[in-house]
Amino acid sequence: MQLSESEIQKTLDLLRKKQTMAREAGATMFSVEEIQGVLRVIRKISGAPPVRQDRVERVRKAFESSSYNVSSDEVAKELIGRTISDKLI
Repeated sequence: MQLSESEIQKTLDLLRKKQTMAREAGATMFSVEEIQGVLRVIRKISGAPPVRQDRVERVRKAFESSSYNVSSDEVAKELIGRTISDKLI
């Protein structure tokens, strides 16, 4: 999955907002180092190729051999998870 710069920025803004809210409540939720670590991970992930050829090849072979079986529950779980993730970002 490739993340856009705006998704990265929205994630960082959310982390900073949570940090501020936690401080106001008298608790520390994230340190500056933790936020910087998250930023490094997000940038590393976003630099990954958008297509993982090894996975594409594996699914293509399974599909061609009629052994590609994905349940509707699995599809629904992924769709819901991505929708929630998009709302948080």
